[in-house]
Amino acid sequence: MILLAGLIAMMAFAFAACGDSDTDEKSTTESQTKSTEQTEATEETTTEAADDYDIMKGSKLEANGSELLLYGNDFLLIMPNNDDWGYEQTSPTSVTIYDKDSREDGFGGNLVTIMAFDPSDKSYEDFPDCAVAGTGKNVNKTFIALFPSDAQFDPNDPEDEAEYMELFNHVKKIGEGAANSPFQTADSDPEPQQ
Repeated sequence: MILLAGLIAMMAFAFAACGDSDTDEKSTTESQTKSTEQTEATEETTTEAADDYDIMKGSKLEANGSELLLYGNDFLLIMPNNDDWGYEQTSPTSVTIYDKDSREDGFGGNLVTIMAFDPSDKSYEDFPDCAVAGTGKNVNKTFIALFPSDAQFDPNDPEDEAEYMELFNHVKKIGEGAANSPFQTADSDPEPQQ
């Protein structure tokens, strides 16, 4: 009998504790929901601010002898005039240049990602391998070149590796004030894009 009374008392205590837990869970859930709503509102504001800038607005690809000129919004990227590379806009503020064969073979193929930042935003300094490519005064953006930190080609295909490395060595010259940089901002040479 004493055992049964003890068991009933423990069950009553456990149910009471569960009730408190539900209250705590409701408070935690409500708090998390409010936090999520605030985060989403901040992201919407940031997205809206970024929406009025498009890194590829007015973009065009133009042949110039042995070079292909990729014009973006306030920049120019000079690449070899061949069918080995491609590009894709990955966000309103970034465009990725890639090796086509490596990408088609499932190895990524990323050579460099050009990203536009507001001059006050220095968050790119946390990236493992990047260089400031230039400052676009027409659109008031700092352009950075973000290079991949892992292999983006088939290591078992020497031809694929050689093709990738030739393009990678070309874009790796990007850097503000670097000699022979294939990247220029519109205010230094190319015409601004409308």
